[in-house]
Amino acid sequence: MYYDLSMLKTLSNNDESFIIDMLQTFKRTTPQALQRMEEYVAQQKYEAAGREAHKMIPGVSFLGAKQLQDVLVKLEETAKSGVDLEGIPSLVLEIIKLSNELIRCFEHDFPGKLS
Repeated sequence: MYYDLSMLKTLSNNDESFIIDMLQTFKRTTPQALQRMEEYVAQQKYEAAGREAHKMIPGVSFLGAKQLQDVLVKLEETAKSGVDLEGIPSLVLEIIKLSNELIRCFEHDFPGKLS
């Protein structure tokens, strides 16, 4: 499973409109964040790519998307440490793939509710 909304359900007291709003926010904001990340990597601005990953982590954790969260954390840590910077482009590709899969899952599991 790509996500687990149990924490979000607990925090919102199972408020479906709040949960849908969170999913819509992720769907709306993620493509721009991914595009910025790609641009930073193309310019070899790895610290900036790491900061972009850092911004995504809280929202992704609320959505229970553990696999995506782990890759975001790895990108952030790699960018901060400066070690294995050559691995950052592949991490960004993995983040893009997982983010797009997550959005597709939300659209499938909540048909007609995500604009």
